[in-house]
Amino acid sequence: MAGKILSLKCVNCGEIYKPDENLNFCKRCGSILEFQLNYDYISSKLSKDRLKLRDFNMWRYWELIPIEDKSYIISLGEGGTPLIKSRRIGKLMGLKNLYFKLDFLNPTGSFKDRGASAAASRALELKVSAMVGFSTGNAGVAQAAYSAAAGIKSIVFVPKSASLEKIASMMIYGTKVFVVDGTFDDAGRIARKVASRMGWMYNGGVINPIRQEGKKTLAFEVCEQLNWSPPDWYIQSVGVGTAAIGAYKGFRELLFFGWISKIPRIACVQAEGCAPMAKAFKTGSSRIIPVNNPKTIASAIAVGNPAGWPLLRKAVIESDGLIEAVSDEAILDAYKKLAKLEGIYAEPAGAAPLALTVKLRDQGLLDKDDVVVCVISGIGLKDTGVTLKMVGKPINIPVDVDEALKVLSSNRF
Repeated sequence: MAGKILSLKCVNCGEIYKPDENLNFCKRCGSILEFQLNYDYISSKLSKDRLKLRDFNMWRYWELIPIEDKSYIISLGEGGTPLIKSRRIGKLMGLKNLYFKLDFLNPTGSFKDRGASAAASRALELKVSAMVGFSTGNAGVAQAAYSAAAGIKSIVFVPKSASLEKIASMMIYGTKVFVVDGTFDDAGRIARKVASRMGWMYNGGVINPIRQEGKKTLAFEVCEQLNWSPPDWYIQSVGVGTAAIGAYKGFRELLFFGWISKIPRIACVQAEGCAPMAKAFKTGSSRIIPVNNPKTIASAIAVGNPAGWPLLRKAVIESDGLIEAVSDEAILDAYKKLAKLEGIYAEPAGAAPLALTVKLRDQGLLDKDDVVVCVISGIGLKDTGVTLKMVGKPINIPVDVDEALKVLSSNRF
């Protein structure tokens, strides 16, 4: 391959590899890899005026995604999700410019579709016959859908805590799902060994470098939707951290091209019951202490030993951002408020950015005029067990309009 992709580069020791290798880890030190792109070449092909002529989905930025041949692109229409201004919550919080990026409106109901589309496309370009992933749910569903669209085999290992809705969603696409009697990290170790022995693509979060390249389109879209004026705060829930890492890279690329004037402060949120990165950030440590038994209602971000920590730490520090943990109670409060006050049905992990916004407001870190973007990453339908526990039972009545009116006129309504 030749053109916009220069190489794969180790994030630790700097070792360089050819871009057409199906490779996830440095052969010298074992660290993860990143794509190095030819920005001079890309800048000669891409402009704001050209973007205006294209459909609004993530592949409108295809020059910045490491796929050399367009014919290999596998798309289900991912990206191009709405960025809406808060109608009620922002006013209640005293924030004039609170926005929600509705990335749960992707084809499989989560922001993971961006990475899955890029990964399936690269698998085809590299002529890889199968992808092996590990997931708490959303990434596995996305991999399943895009593998089906690409016509390649898909295997996903999930921890025993994964929701049945997400497991069933993977299986309907024809993916082989293995439920590991252990944690997310246990599932990842098995997936890595299977992929290595079979010669298949290992599709685990930031460990597969193409996935952050797909997810960086979140940054492109947010800035374009704000008329190329970047937000002051970009708030994202993180398990491994792939999306926030990708977004930071996307913001840096836009700054390099001169399309935006600054990089937003990247604020990442974890649940208190599984917050290894938040704790490491608070103590200034470059190493995390793994969480062996995650306990949180936000299962989508319950990752005890996230491989993305080195890159996420760099992104947060360089953007003058932060990583904070919030309680399950705060997440559930945000979950309810999004639904009742904004009409947004997020899964718990998708509501966590709002919970962090509340915390930052209470700490005095947000100015009333700050432009704040919360990424709503997954749809509530992916985890209806939480919803059923919260809403109670519907009102049963006989076939009698008077009974309905009686209830409506009472204090129960």
